Amino acid sequence: MKKNYLLLSVSVFALLLLLNTEKVNSKISSPPAGSAGDPFTNASCSQNGCHGGATITPTANDLTLTIGTNTPTTPLDASFEYTGGVQYNIGFLINAFTGRYGFQMVALDAANAQAGTMTVTNAATTKINTSPGTGSRQYMGHLNASSTKNWTFRWTAPAATTGPVTFYYSYATEDNDDNPGTNVIYKSSVTINPAASAIENINTKVEALQVFPNPVTNEVGVSFNLLETENVSAELYSLDGRLMTGFTAENAAAGKFSKTLNVSEITAGVYLLKLNVGGASATQKIIKQ
Repeated sequence: MKKNYLLLSVSVFALLLLLNTEKVNSKISSPPAGSAGDPFTNASCSQNGCHGGATITPTANDLTLTIGTNTPTTPLDASFEYTGGVQYNIGFLINAFTGRYGFQMVALDAANAQAGTMTVTNAATTKINTSPGTGSRQYMGHLNASSTKNWTFRWTAPAATTGPVTFYYSYATEDNDDNPGTNVIYKSSVTINPAASAIENINTKVEALQVFPNPVTNEVGVSFNLLETENVSAELYSLDGRLMTGFTAENAAAGKFSKTLNVSEITAGVYLLKLNVGGASATQKIIKQ
């Protein structure tokens, strides 16, 4: 009886070890969708169970993000402006010690919907994952984690009227000891805006545009003369692309237009107010006291 019990225990242990090995290997092969640290899932390489270890914010020396229509050489940071519908190549380079590496990135708009389209350009090192829990959102990540720490893939920008686009990303560095608890996980994001030249000039739609007061404490007002009937909307974004508040007025009549936004509950700081009138847009920096 004891012998049978021992054999059963050994068999169960072996089965659990095999399942755990398969689970770890599957994540080494490609991270599950929703591991980029974005606000839609609130999960990174550590929260989804792939890795343990500390989660930190990378510095400029830890990671090099680049973008370009050909070889990506332009820094992918807040100063970069995208043109709607243009195909860009994105470079993701981890500057770290020798080991094994993996990453995942997703591009979302202010409503956390997919912004633009990701495309694999090197099927040997990158893969796009989606899952029912993340809908149609494309999560670009590594394929078969290895010493490779430099990936390139394509992103087709959405229409300029999408507004700010935020790239959320998470990546891991491993020291090849097969102990996920000693890994280091990095998580951060970068928000870019559409190029002003890609948006119709709002002066063809309105006259005497005013946004006041600025700085603001409780309410910020928007007023102008609307030249013809148009759909009008405004969104107030944080600098990391989060939608704070806004308004929509469909088929607003030509003539004097005015609206206020209550910002009394918003934390003090710098925000971007985006005004949309028909196919035209304008963005202004707002200081909340």
